[in-house]
Amino acid sequence: MNSHDFAPTERFLRRTVLMFLLVAAVMGGFATVSHLRQIDPHPLDLVLPPLLALIMFGLFVYLYRRPNSILQVVWIYVMTAFAGTAIPAWCYTIEAWRTPGAKLIANLPPIASLLIPPLLILIVFLRPRHLLAIAAIAWSIVAAPIMAYLAAHPDELTSPRGLDIVITLGPITLAVVLFIPLQRSVEHWISKLQTERMNAETLADRDALTGLYNRRAGERFFAQALIAPDPSDVLMLFDLDHFKQINDTYGHPAGDAVLREVAHRCTLFLRKSDVFARWGGEEFLILIRGTDQAGVVRVANELRATISATPIQPVEAVTASFGIARFQQGDTMSSWLMRADQALYDAKSAGRDRVVSGRFEVGETK
Repeated sequence: MNSHDFAPTERFLRRTVLMFLLVAAVMGGFATVSHLRQIDPHPLDLVLPPLLALIMFGLFVYLYRRPNSILQVVWIYVMTAFAGTAIPAWCYTIEAWRTPGAKLIANLPPIASLLIPPLLILIVFLRPRHLLAIAAIAWSIVAAPIMAYLAAHPDELTSPRGLDIVITLGPITLAVVLFIPLQRSVEHWISKLQTERMNAETLADRDALTGLYNRRAGERFFAQALIAPDPSDVLMLFDLDHFKQINDTYGHPAGDAVLREVAHRCTLFLRKSDVFARWGGEEFLILIRGTDQAGVVRVANELRATISATPIQPVEAVTASFGIARFQQGDTMSSWLMRADQALYDAKSAGRDRVVSGRFEVGETK
C-alpha cells in the first residue's frame, strides 16, 4: 500500500510523523557529532544521542515502507522520546546532587524542549482524557528531578540557563497541554462543517421523494460516462404505465407511495455501480456500464417483473415500459437520450409493460 491509497487527512498525518522522525534523527546525529568533538564528553552523551538517532531513522524508514503502521510507529516514537529525555534528566540530576561543587545547569543537555514534540504528536492521536494522564506522567518523570534540584539550589535556579529550563518545563509545557481542549474543539468544529457539507451535497443530489439521484446528479454521472465511454455502456429509461390514472383514481399520496416502492424494489435489484435516477415525474433513468446486450435485456425484463410482481397498495397493479439504448460512437448526451427515449416511446406504443431496444422489441406483454 502506498500513500495514494490513503485519504488526504491520513496522508497529512503520516507525512507529519515522518517529518518529526526525520528531524529527531537529524538532531540526534548533530548531538552525536557535537559530543564527539568535546574534549571530555560524558559517557551518556556518547551512547544516548546516536542510539536515539538510529531508532528514529529506523522508524522513519519503517513508516515510509509500511504506511499502515502509523499508530505503532507513533507509540514507539513517543516512548523512545520520553525515555531519551527522562534518562539524562535523572542521571545528570543525581550526579549533580552527589558531586560536590557540580552544577546541573552546566552539564545538563538541552533536553527540556525535547518533551514538547512527543506531546504534540499525542495531541493528534489520543483522546484528551488519556492524553492528560500520559502528559502528567511524562512531565513528572522528566521534570520532577530537575525542578526539585533547582528549587534546592536558588543560585542555579535564578541563572539564565536555570530560568530557561524552568520556563520550558513549566509555562511552555503547560501551554502545550492546555492546547489539547482547543485542538479538540477545532477538530470537532471542522468535522461538523464537513458533515454539514456532505449532507448538503447529498440533499442537493437526491430526489426528496424517492431518495434516488435527482436529474441534476443523473446528468452529472451521464456526462462523466461520456468522458470515457465504452461500447458496453447502456442507457435505460423506464416509465410507469398509466401513472396519471393512479393519481386521478387514488390520489397523489398513493402515487407518491408507488414511486417510492418502485424506487425501493429497483434499488435492491441493481448494482451499487449502476446509476439510478428519477428523471422526472414517473420516469426513471438507469446507466449501466460494462454489460452485453443479452445481459442488459435480462436486467430490464427482471426489473419490469420486479415492479409488477406484487401489487402496491392501494393500487392493484403497477407496470412499467422500458427503452434501452447502447452507446454508439460519436454519441452525445442528447443523441443517446433521444434513442433511449424513442425506444421507450415504442414500448408504450406497442402496448406497454415491455422492454424495447431501439426499434426491436425484446420484452413480452403480460
